[in-house]
Amino acid sequence: MDLSAILVDLIVISLFFILGAIIRTKVKVFQRFLIPASVIGGVIGMILGKNVIGLVPISIFYSQLANVGIDVVFAGLFIGKVIPSIRELGRTAGAQTAFAYFNGFGQIAIGLAVVAVFGMLGTQLSPLFGLQLLVGFQAGVGVGTAVAPMVGELGWSAAEAAAVGETCAVTGLVMSVLVGVVIVNIGTARNFTASKFEKTGKNIAPTTFLPIDKRRSIGSEITSPEAGSTLLFNFGIMGLAILCGHLIHFGIVAAAPPLKFLPKFPFVLIGGIIVQSLLQKSRLNTYVDRETVDAIAGFALDALIVASLMAIDLTVVAAYALPLTVMVTLGLLFNFWQVKWMGPRILPGAWFEKSVCEFGQSTGSTPQAMLLLKMMDPRLKTGAAEAFALKMFFFSPVMFPMTMILMPFIAKKGPILFLGVYLALMLFILVICRLTCWQKRPVKRWFGNGTES
Repeated sequence: MDLSAILVDLIVISLFFILGAIIRTKVKVFQRFLIPASVIGGVIGMILGKNVIGLVPISIFYSQLANVGIDVVFAGLFIGKVIPSIRELGRTAGAQTAFAYFNGFGQIAIGLAVVAVFGMLGTQLSPLFGLQLLVGFQAGVGVGTAVAPMVGELGWSAAEAAAVGETCAVTGLVMSVLVGVVIVNIGTARNFTASKFEKTGKNIAPTTFLPIDKRRSIGSEITSPEAGSTLLFNFGIMGLAILCGHLIHFGIVAAAPPLKFLPKFPFVLIGGIIVQSLLQKSRLNTYVDRETVDAIAGFALDALIVASLMAIDLTVVAAYALPLTVMVTLGLLFNFWQVKWMGPRILPGAWFEKSVCEFGQSTGSTPQAMLLLKMMDPRLKTGAAEAFALKMFFFSPVMFPMTMILMPFIAKKGPILFLGVYLALMLFILVICRLTCWQKRPVKRWFGNGTES
């Protein structure tokens, strides 16, 4: 594909994003539930694309963009942020990290159980189908498409994997708020919240386009205009993180060629941590502008979301409708159960705020997590935001690389063996929590009177 064709594809993606932004401005329900313009535009593009109506051509670049865009997003996660000490991380985020791992392992276990049960009933599904709940719910929109080429090398159709993963992601994105708001209202009515409940109104339902007096700069200049572009300088720093991640990936593949299927983006995240740590140690981190990094990552994320959704083949989704529905429903119920039962037992302090925040993340994405948290803790005074953010240092760099590494073994050995493995990991986490951070507090019943034991 020549560069002019790629430029045209980017223009088409941008136009659908603009369409999504305009619709989001006019339809208040999208604002209320924090549905991004990229998701709206991507879904419209999918309907108008070759897989449904056929009015808009969908090039191969759309699926490839996810592989490139996801590297940019993961490269920027830690660039420009202060990397806390291990002691600080552990003290603040220990129980929160255990909560997140229990959820991640649980989502995989649910997916593998669905594959196993449907197999017993005569519907043979790829074992990798069971991993798409984690990929969609935990990683979010766009990651399913990025992981798909790896899945394709392991015996399951890349197109089918992308369609299933993105469907899980979009469903989870919507349900994280729809179900999350119900959970918040039940919890506040039962006085589970550590802070006084406040309805934040417009603060939790921002419009798409900000008024002129509310607009702020998306970045600050760190280079003089005559010297060069601040945007390109910060992108170059992110490029170092991407390069570092790719080199780590290259080294692993060179040492173990069978691991060539591993995607690069989890290693790019590690590369970002390495680059930021070096910047801190050399006191060069002041030359990085975090807002500019966020702007670059935001551009890449929105572009890959639109492209990934436009590339979904709905015929694949229809073919997997029943197992998809079962898997997503069980995933939502599991996430709610974890808030209800596990949250008050292991999370210190503001357990409800912390667990609901994790529900938003583990079902949708970080914006949904913060939306639910701000409904209960608008000034972020409970410590839930800090625990949630610091947990990511332990969770994100490990969970997804570990899952990617285990994919070929799951594909080869089938769901039963690894269902047992992940159930054992969940039990291990519960034992550790019981020994270290178990809370002895009376918890009111969610439904009815009295307390839970």
